[in-house]
Amino acid sequence: MDYYYDVLLNFQDSYCMFYEWDSDDEIEYVKKIPLVKVEAKTIFNFICKKIKVDEEFLKLIENKTKLKGNATLKYTCIFSDGKNCIALEFDEGGIVLSKSSLILEDELNINEFMYNIALKKINYEIISDDIISEETRQEIKIKKIIKVEIDSIYEKKEYSKLKYLYLEWFKELLPSIEEMYQNMLLKLNSKLTSQEYNIYELIKLSYHNV
Repeated sequence: MDYYYDVLLNFQDSYCMFYEWDSDDEIEYVKKIPLVKVEAKTIFNFICKKIKVDEEFLKLIENKTKLKGNATLKYTCIFSDGKNCIALEFDEGGIVLSKSSLILEDELNINEFMYNIALKKINYEIISDDIISEETRQEIKIKKIIKVEIDSIYEKKEYSKLKYLYLEWFKELLPSIEEMYQNMLLKLNSKLTSQEYNIYELIKLSYHNV
C-alpha cells in the first residue's frame, strides 16, 4: 500500500474546500495515511454522496493512519484520481463518518505522485446524496449568528435594539415589531448582501463594547 506523510486534515460531516477551513475547526496533523487511486467517477461520488465501502477495504486500511504520539485513526485514507483528492473516515460498518479536503500543496503533491500508481477498484454503495450547501461555511455562520441575536432580542422584548438593527438593515421602520422580526427572519433565507455583513459586524461590535 502507498502512503502520504505529514498532512493536515479537517474532517467535517460534509465536504468543504480547504479555503473554507475555520480557525475553530479541529485540524488533525497526520503523520502517515494510506493513499488509494480511484477513477474520477468514484472521487465524484465520494465527494457528493454518502457511501459505504465493504469489509475487505476496511481491513486493508485498518489502523494504518498514524497521528502524533502513536495514536491512530482506525479507518481512514486519502483517495485520488490524479486530479482531485479527498480524505474519508469510515465507521465500523464501512459508512463514511466524515470528509476532509486537503490544502493545495498536499493535493498537488499527491496527484503528481499518483500519476504512475495503478487504479484500485473499490466496492462501495451509494446510500444517499450528501448535503452540499451552495453557501460557504462563513455565510452559514454569519446567518446563524444574526438569527441567534435577533431571536434573543425578540424573546427578551428588547424592542429598542430590534428597531435599531432593523433600521440599520432596511433603512426604514415598520409599524409592528412582529412585522420587523418576521421580515428579518425572511431576509436570512436569501443570499447574503452587504447589509447582512454590516449587521453581523454591528452585532460583534456590540459584544466587544460590553
